Amino acid sequence: MTTQNSDQKSVSRRGLFGAAGKATLTAGIIAPFRRLGGVAWAAETAKTYKKWVITKPVTDNKITTEHFKMLELPMPQIQQGQTLIKVKVINIHSGVRSRMGPKGSTKVGDTDMYNYGCAEVLQSRDRTFKEGDIIACLAGWQSHQAISSNDGPQVGYVPPSELVKELNGTNSPWSYVFRPVMLKMHTPEVLMDVFGTSGTTAYFGLRECGPLMPSDKVAVAGTTGSVGAMVAQIAKAKGSYVVGFGGGPERAKWVTDTLGINKALDYRAADLDAQLKAAFPDGIDVYSDGVGGPLSESIAKLMKPNSRYLSYGTSAAFYDDKPGTTAQQTGRIFGMTDSVFKIIQERNIKLEAWQVQAHYQDRIEAENYLSQLINTGRLKPVNTVVEGIDNVPKGIVSQYESNVYGKLQLKFA
Repeated sequence: MTTQNSDQKSVSRRGLFGAAGKATLTAGIIAPFRRLGGVAWAAETAKTYKKWVITKPVTDNKITTEHFKMLELPMPQIQQGQTLIKVKVINIHSGVRSRMGPKGSTKVGDTDMYNYGCAEVLQSRDRTFKEGDIIACLAGWQSHQAISSNDGPQVGYVPPSELVKELNGTNSPWSYVFRPVMLKMHTPEVLMDVFGTSGTTAYFGLRECGPLMPSDKVAVAGTTGSVGAMVAQIAKAKGSYVVGFGGGPERAKWVTDTLGINKALDYRAADLDAQLKAAFPDGIDVYSDGVGGPLSESIAKLMKPNSRYLSYGTSAAFYDDKPGTTAQQTGRIFGMTDSVFKIIQERNIKLEAWQVQAHYQDRIEAENYLSQLINTGRLKPVNTVVEGIDNVPKGIVSQYESNVYGKLQLKFA
């Protein structure tokens, strides 16, 4: 990994499974992404496409490459109302392991269709998408796919509001055509990271917990993850005092060195409670919780009366040896324990806990604000990119076994 320069605008760890076998840090703004303008579908020579499926459920609480098998299948033939896309980049969420479990939504012989992706439209018989468009959509572990603007959100998510449908021209909050200005400024990886659910969760979360002030003391858990890295940087851009966390001294150092926040603590340290009190001698005004579990219990004890609490995920459950344990024991979907809820009630803490699409009618607002932060050097996209569709299994397994920073992404084209 190379040393980061002060003028860098993007942090990307690539080549996880390439010839060099080492991750590198990308300097500067990556060259703008350009569509394949003027290339007609007739020029495409591929008659087949590649698709990864699972061979068996994850019943041993650990994903291995043996859980995956690649298929080569005839290219999809689209029907009226459908679009054929070429998948460029997909995000891998930490919940993929639970979706591959015995009770998960991804069954043996299926691909996981619930990955947020960036794709190019090759052929369309759909009212919303046209050939050459670069779009956001839900995509599987596959090179090509047939989709429709009538497709709804994934299981477990409520349907989008009428405002979101009107904005996107689709029945899904995750499916829409990127504005040309976004393609001019940002690469597919950045579009999926900062302007996907990670950056928008961070933006809407802090907006709803705001306004953030320079006087606010902010604790951000999951700071080496995709949402936490965005929250920490946005809070710092607002002038707040920001403390993040990492699992071990090296990852804690990465947080301060890369994100430029005030301090980062090793949440595995034996004296964590003492370090927390030293970092927040007057208490915590805002807590961004993407982990749940014991860390959140320790942080909640230092929250001030009438402070603000953003909860957006269950990393403690996703990465536990028995996925789902935390949520089952506490009865809280987002991994918040009874003791945390008690503190919230006793101290009149404002709690924000929702699925990000609840605010997607304001997606353009978020895109404009986050783009401004990137352009002024106050926000660095942070991702770990695994290149090549052949490396899908290794990439997904790395989510649980390697030091992934930011959003894990699989790049196909």
